[in-house]
Amino acid sequence: MSSKRKRNDVDSSDEEEPSLGKQVLPVANLPANFSGDPEDGLQYLFLVRRDARTLPHVTRAENPYEFPEPQLPDLGGDAPRDVHSALPSEDWREVFVSRFRNLRKNILQPTIHTDTPSTTPGGKLTPDMKERDHWWAFLTGRPESEWNPPKKPKKQKNLREPRYDSFGDSYGGGMRSFRTQYEVQYNDATPDLSYSVGTATDEMSVAPRPGQSLPTPSSTPAPSERTLLTDQNGASNGASSSTNDPAKIVQPEPTPRLLKQFDHRYSLHLLMYFAHWISLSLEKPYPRESAITETHGRWMFALLSRVDDYLSADEMSTLRSLARGCMDLIKHRLQPRIDGAAPDVEADVSDVRITEASCWLVISAIIGLWGQRDLWQDAEAMLADVDISSVASTPS
Repeated sequence: MSSKRKRNDVDSSDEEEPSLGKQVLPVANLPANFSGDPEDGLQYLFLVRRDARTLPHVTRAENPYEFPEPQLPDLGGDAPRDVHSALPSEDWREVFVSRFRNLRKNILQPTIHTDTPSTTPGGKLTPDMKERDHWWAFLTGRPESEWNPPKKPKKQKNLREPRYDSFGDSYGGGMRSFRTQYEVQYNDATPDLSYSVGTATDEMSVAPRPGQSLPTPSSTPAPSERTLLTDQNGASNGASSSTNDPAKIVQPEPTPRLLKQFDHRYSLHLLMYFAHWISLSLEKPYPRESAITETHGRWMFALLSRVDDYLSADEMSTLRSLARGCMDLIKHRLQPRIDGAAPDVEADVSDVRITEASCWLVISAIIGLWGQRDLWQDAEAMLADVDISSVASTPS
């Protein structure tokens, strides 16, 4: 029985170098740089084989029907394309996205050997997730009574059951007649007070005297009526002025303590609110209460750090709407003037509004981290009609 040939024994003609055929006649052994005339047949065969090795193994005949290839214009693919001066540079985008990824890792990393300060019993740090108006009051620095109002007491249900009434009626009297036998009637000793618009003398005569209402020792005289009225008016005016004065309003910052309470779903819900508020601020840009401020920009940037890497189509649509809203804010800021606004109104609003740099941070984070690079084309189209001379400084 013949043995089978191994795979290595099979000649692989594809891997071998093409040869000139097997040598049958003897060939002279001359150096490769031999340049003399052959003296015999051995030297002649050596020169023939040496010259044959220098010839190409494959040759091509010229096609008489071939058309010349058209010369394509040089598109300059390696040359950088013209980018609008208001857009961040490519180098800045790469560095920013890399650092933003590291920021997300640091925020999501659990912190050891530290405790979050506990809140007061029954206290709330932020409004509820679905309370959009309360969230706006919270982010604009309004007092807690506006974004955390006390809950309305529930109306007590009528506990009267009709079966007892029918039972009582069958015996000649209802439950009302049964209760009147044991009901104790309390007489209200408080006199009825009627309020009417009259003179100041009539109002003062109805109001109780300070000496009668406040117990005072014999050594300390009671405060005068004018002093009480002045203190009450000053306190009420001070409380209203402190909440209405924009210079005294302090907006809350997105501290790590607050960010720990927001998960992926909560953060996206708040970012959806910001997209809605941006559209409202562009419709009514002049009142100070509706302006998107620098603090709001820091909130959007911080909330983006809590969003997951993989999003659904609806969640991605929310981020894209937010990015386009920031583009509209940039375009509104880069206009030579605010259309239809007086100069004093424009100066009063611009000192609190969000800057272009903060908007670019939010846009670059959404585009770079979630791969929405087509939004750069939208930004270029949006800035195409903006005057270059009116463009402020941008991240570069």
